[in-house]
Amino acid sequence: MSACILAPLAITALYFGGIYFAVFLGLASIAMSFEWCRASLSARQVFFAFTTTVTVITALWFSYYSSLSQTVTVLICGAAVMTLMGSLLKQGKDFLWLFLGPFCIGLPVVSLLVIRNIPDDGFALAITLFFVIWATDIGAYFAGKTIGGPKIAPSISPNKTWAGLIGGMIAAMITAYGMVYFLINADIAPFGILILGGVSAILAQAGDFSESAWKRKFGIKDASNLIPGHGGVLDRLDGILFVAPGLVVLLLLTSGN
Repeated sequence: MSACILAPLAITALYFGGIYFAVFLGLASIAMSFEWCRASLSARQVFFAFTTTVTVITALWFSYYSSLSQTVTVLICGAAVMTLMGSLLKQGKDFLWLFLGPFCIGLPVVSLLVIRNIPDDGFALAITLFFVIWATDIGAYFAGKTIGGPKIAPSISPNKTWAGLIGGMIAAMITAYGMVYFLINADIAPFGILILGGVSAILAQAGDFSESAWKRKFGIKDASNLIPGHGGVLDRLDGILFVAPGLVVLLLLTSGN
């Protein structure tokens, strides 16, 4: 039921783009900021969650109305301020998590907004990104269940297998090829599309592993119980952690900007 409600809402916001998608990402950022600080910090979670939220929302604002370089500057300054406040408040063991929070939350959501705001192909690129990540999860699940075999990192994610990773990569490559062929007007060689799909699958799995390692570090099963049956927003968006910023970097390099 949660998926039936949230998935259409997310796709609708993505379809209309602009301020609608920006607001959707802003709301997701608020939830992720509180999930991150509640789990990672030893004290003053609400205060730092508010500060993280302000940083990420400001970065989204700059991303929407200004330049990407200013957006990154906001995230860097926010991380520095968070770390400084942690020092003043004598939360030394929280330094790393205070510093990483604005980046782990801000970079993926800002990247999604940047991708969606690309003229003409923004929606196609963004929806392709999501479909590739979903295909990775589905392919990995069925390949892992059917084939099984050696685990990748059982101490972090005991259910993830090498067979699952390969199955996820194959599903992502096929999905990327189909989405680019039917939706995106781009002159990309088929081999290049397949490579991008495979790399995206690896990055999506890396995001999943990173979030799993973070949860194991703090002894929690889910980032929160905000979404019944699914955990928290961080649990649902871990796949974009590296994929979305990676796609933005690739677009910047190929555009020559």
